[in-house]
Amino acid sequence: MIPTPIKSKRGGRRPGAGRKKNVPNKLTFQLKQAAAEYGEEALITLVSLIRNEEMPPNVTLGACKEILDRGFGKPAVTIDTPPLNINVFPAKEVLDAIYETALAQAAERDRMLTGRRERLGILIEHDQL
Repeated sequence: MIPTPIKSKRGGRRPGAGRKKNVPNKLTFQLKQAAAEYGEEALITLVSLIRNEEMPPNVTLGACKEILDRGFGKPAVTIDTPPLNINVFPAKEVLDAIYETALAQAAERDRMLTGRRERLGILIEHDQL
C-alpha cells in the first residue's frame, strides 16, 4: 500500500517532521561525550575553589552556584505580572459609538441621494415586499 502524501499549507508543523524522540543531536553528541569525561574532574575543581580560603568571594559563590545548578537543577524563574483583562468583544460603549456613527453616515448618504434625485428629477419607487 502506497502512503498518501499529506497536503499541508506552507510552513508550520508537519506530522513526522523533525528529529525523532530519544535520537541524539549529531552535531553536539560528540562534544557532550567528550565533556562528560571531564565531569568528575570539573566537580573536584569546583569543590577545591569553594574550600580555598584565599579565593575571592565572587569566585567561591560562582563555584557554589555551578555545583548547586548541576546537583539540584536551576531554580525556576517566576515573573509577577498584573492580571490581564482581555475582552473578546469591544465594550458596549464602543459598540454604541460605532452604531451611532454608522446611523449618522447612513442618514447623511440618504440626505445627499435625496437631494441629487430632486435636482435630477428622478423618482425612485421601492417595491414593497
